[in-house]
Amino acid sequence: MVSVQEIISFIETYFPKKLSYEWDNCGLQVGSYSDKLDSVLICVDITEEVIKEALELGAKLIISHHPLIFQGIKSIKDDTPEGRIIIDAIKNGINIYSAHTSADVSKYGINPWLANLIGLKNVEGLSVKQKNGYFKVVVYVPVDYVQNVLEAMANEGAGFVGKYSHCFFATEGEGSFKPQEGAKPFLGEVGRLERVKEVRLESIVPEDKLKNVIRAMLKAHPYEEVAYDIYRLENEISYESLGVVGEREVLARELILELKQKLGLDFVKASIQKDTFKKIAIVSGSGKDLIKDAYFKGADCLITGEVGHHGILLAKSLSMSIIELGHYESEKVFVDIVYSLFEEFKRKDDLKIYKSKINTSFTNIY
Repeated sequence: MVSVQEIISFIETYFPKKLSYEWDNCGLQVGSYSDKLDSVLICVDITEEVIKEALELGAKLIISHHPLIFQGIKSIKDDTPEGRIIIDAIKNGINIYSAHTSADVSKYGINPWLANLIGLKNVEGLSVKQKNGYFKVVVYVPVDYVQNVLEAMANEGAGFVGKYSHCFFATEGEGSFKPQEGAKPFLGEVGRLERVKEVRLESIVPEDKLKNVIRAMLKAHPYEEVAYDIYRLENEISYESLGVVGEREVLARELILELKQKLGLDFVKASIQKDTFKKIAIVSGSGKDLIKDAYFKGADCLITGEVGHHGILLAKSLSMSIIELGHYESEKVFVDIVYSLFEEFKRKDDLKIYKSKINTSFTNIY
């Protein structure tokens, strides 16, 4: 069994709550952080059908993309759909957690996934919400404690380079120190110069992980006073962005057919201004507010869930094509993304992960 808090901590390493927008409501919506469970259901929307599905599967945690509660509510009653969902969830011990704009903005989220699906190159952020710089952290550790300190730092995000973790460099050397009056040395004696075999341990740390890495490093280190250095690096900055834009030369008709095939769609809506695209922007869900961002990034086409009538008019005036997948259809990959993230977690904790089979588009073509 694993706690709700443990699962939330895991999912927020990929979709940090701080990435969500102020108007959004990501996080635990219903339930208790201390509840224990052995199964999770992943979905796009929380509906009464999804609650029933969770009950049938025995899932005590639902992870959704869209929040159940967007704004403050004044009452919880069974004469409203929202009220019935909350009441049923509480009665049956079902916890509800949502990762909405935190997943939209994250580099592990929907838009980068879609960009990879259609083979975009030189992908960059469309509307950047957060920039992450990098630091080099160097710490001097007695030989027997190197692995303890390394693991503590790595567990908080140090040493990640692309898809590789635990990227550290270690150099052996000799450290010296003389404990003064009042010191409580881990090694040596007060007033006596000590020389100790130590390792210079260094690694790269993202700016947003720095405080936690230093805290973990100090806790794992055996010395009363830890010698360490922090250097700001000029490495390329990583971005967390709402939407992405990338390069690929492709015929409009070919791209539409590819999207339908790879996403399992019967249809898409499209306003095509050019026969061939060279730069393509992607915004899952509603992309109306990012049409101009896509234009200023040089995009020929914006792939999105929906932009509405006036969004189409705006894009046409900018000679930019729009491909509307449908709001749900552009975000249903959230289920697959979260499921794949849990692969390692569920093996370790024997956790059962289910994909919801409820299609909450509720739209048909007649």
